[in-house]
Amino acid sequence: MTAPQPEPVHYALTTVYTDPFLGGTDGPSMLTTDPAAAAHFFLDTDRPGHLEVMAHATGPDTTLVPVRPGEIVERALEELPPDDPRRHTLHSAQADWLENRLWDGQDEPFGTAPGGPDWTRAGAAWGGAFTTLPGADVLTELASRHPATEEAHGPLVITALRTARAIRQAHGRAGGADRQLLAANWRILNSVRPASEEPALRAAATWYLERLADLDPVTARHPDGLTDAQRARWREAAIDLQRDLLVLDSARHPARIQAFTARVSTQPADPAPDGAAHPEEERADRQRLEAALTGAFEHLPLDGAVRESVEAVAARVLKPPPLLPLPAQPAGDADAALHWRRRVPSAQRAAADADDALTQAYTYVAQAYHQTRGDALPSVAHGSTTLARTLAVETTGRHAVLGRMLVLADAERAATAHEPRLHTDAQATADAARAEAQDRGLHPMEVHYAAQVAYTATFDAGRSLLDEALTEQRLTVRATIAAHFPRPDYRLRDILVGSIDHQAVTRAHNAVTVLVGALDDLLARDRDPGEHPRPTAEQITRARSRVDAASRRLDGVIRKDRPAMVAALGALEAVMKMPAPPPQDSDGTARLTRHREQLTERLTGTVPAAGTGPQAATTPAGPRPARDLPRQATRPTTANRGMR
Repeated sequence: MTAPQPEPVHYALTTVYTDPFLGGTDGPSMLTTDPAAAAHFFLDTDRPGHLEVMAHATGPDTTLVPVRPGEIVERALEELPPDDPRRHTLHSAQADWLENRLWDGQDEPFGTAPGGPDWTRAGAAWGGAFTTLPGADVLTELASRHPATEEAHGPLVITALRTARAIRQAHGRAGGADRQLLAANWRILNSVRPASEEPALRAAATWYLERLADLDPVTARHPDGLTDAQRARWREAAIDLQRDLLVLDSARHPARIQAFTARVSTQPADPAPDGAAHPEEERADRQRLEAALTGAFEHLPLDGAVRESVEAVAARVLKPPPLLPLPAQPAGDADAALHWRRRVPSAQRAAADADDALTQAYTYVAQAYHQTRGDALPSVAHGSTTLARTLAVETTGRHAVLGRMLVLADAERAATAHEPRLHTDAQATADAARAEAQDRGLHPMEVHYAAQVAYTATFDAGRSLLDEALTEQRLTVRATIAAHFPRPDYRLRDILVGSIDHQAVTRAHNAVTVLVGALDDLLARDRDPGEHPRPTAEQITRARSRVDAASRRLDGVIRKDRPAMVAALGALEAVMKMPAPPPQDSDGTARLTRHREQLTERLTGTVPAAGTGPQAATTPAGPRPARDLPRQATRPTTANRGMR
C-alpha cells in the first residue's frame, strides 16, 4: 500500500467590510490549497476603505495561523514555473492592487495635489503587504498604464524599501534596545496615511510602541496587585502614552506623563479577581441548583415541616455541578470544513476537485490574457473563474455545516459518556445527605427522602449543564446552516450527503472487483509465454496503483465516510427543530481586531510563522468545559454569510 500523502497547505481567506455603510459585516471568502488562486483572491478583493482581507494558512500542526496575504502571493510566485502564464497574470494583478493604492477616495492624498497619484503612499502600502521591493514585471506593467510618471517610481521603491525594512526589523535583533531606532521605525510606519492602516504596518507599529513602553522607566513595570484585566488596561494606556510622547510637543510631555500616572493610581477594580467565579456564573449555578431541587420534589409526597427539613438537608450538601469537558465547535467555517475533510476521505476528493477547477480556470484566464497580449479578455474567461469560485464556496459551505454537525455528534456522545460520572457524584451527594440527616436526628423515612432528593437534584443539575452546552452548540450549527442555506427545504439532507449515498459502498466494492479482475488478467497474460504482445511493467504498475486507490476508497467509505455522515445527519433533526436565529449585528470588526493582534504577535516573532513551528490553533486543541463554550457572538447570521 502507498504511504499516505502529507496534508497540503490550506489557505483560508476571509474579508470584512470597512466602509461606513457595510462596516463590520462579512464579505466573500475562500478556502483552497492553490496558492495562486488564493493570491488572486487577495489581489482582486483587498481594497482600502472598503474590504480588508484576513488570511490564514495551515502550519505543521495542521491548524490555521494568521499570515500576511502578501506571503501567499510570494509563495504562489515561488511555486509557479518561470514559463507559467499565470505568473504574468499575478504580476498584472499586483499592478492593479498597487495602482488602487495611488488614489484615496476619502481623504486628499498626502503631499500631492488632490486627485493625483500618491506614489509615496503606494510604496508604503506595498512594503507593508509584501515586505519586499516591487519586481521589474510589476513596475513595467505599472509604467505601461502611467507612461508619463516613470520618474515617480523612485519614491515608490524608496518608500517600499524603508517600510519593508522597518517591518523586518520588528522581529529581528536590530534595535531591540535602541530607543532612537525604535522611534524612527515607528515614525516611518506611521508617516504615510492611509497606507499606515495596512494590517502589517499597524501590527509592526504596535510592536514598536510596546518595546518603547518596555524601555520607558514610567511604563516599564506595572503596579503590583493588578488583575489580568487591569494589567491589560494598564498596557493599553502605556502604549497610548508612548504614541502621544512621539507625536506631541516635548513641552507637553510632563503633563501627559502625569495624567498617565494619575490614571494608573486610580485603576478601577474588576468585578471578580483572577481565578474567582464570575458573579453571572455563580448566579447561573444557583438558579440551576434551585430548579433541580424543585424538580426533585415534584413526585414526592412531602409537604409542611417534613418537606422543609428534607429540603434544608439537601440544600446543605448540594454543590454546583463540575465542568465536564465537551468537544468545542470550531472557531470558524474554515476550521469546521477542514475538520470534516480530515475525517472524511470523500470530502478531501471533493475539495481537491474544486481546487482543480480553480486552477484550471485561472490557467485558462492566464492563457487567454497571454494570447490577447493584455487586450480585453472574452467574457467567458471571466465567467470561468466566477463559476470555479462559486463551486469552491459551495463546497466549503457544505463541508463547514457537516463539520459542525460532526462535532455536535461527538459532543452528544461525550455528554452521554459523562452520565456515569454524574451518577457517581450524585451517589456521593446522597451519602452526604444521608449522614447529615442522621446527624440531625430525622426520621428514617425522612433520611431516605433527603438522600433521594440530593441524588436526583445533583444528577439533574449536572445533566442540565451538559444540555445547556449542547443547546448552545445546536444553535451555532443552526446559525451556520442559515448562513449557507438561508431557505433550507426537504432537499437539505440530500445536498449535505453529496457524493455519499446508500449506493456508495456497492459502487466502491464493484470498482475494486473490476480493477482486481483487470490486474489478474494482466498478470495472467504476463505469465503466459505464448502471449504477444505481453503487458509492460508500467501497465502492471498502473493497474496495481488503481487497485490500491480503489481499495483505499472502499475502506474509507466503510470505515470513515458512512459512519461520519450517519453521525452528522443524526444530529441534523434536533438542530432543524430549533428556529433560525434572527440576523444580528456582525462581530466582524472585533474579529478583525483580534486578527491584527495575532498578526502582530506572529510578525514580531512572539509566535512562530506558519510552516516553521507549532502555533496556537484558531480552534481549541482539546475539549473545553461545557460552561466555556462560545456564546452568541460566534454565530454567523443570514445577513453576514461570509466564511467565519
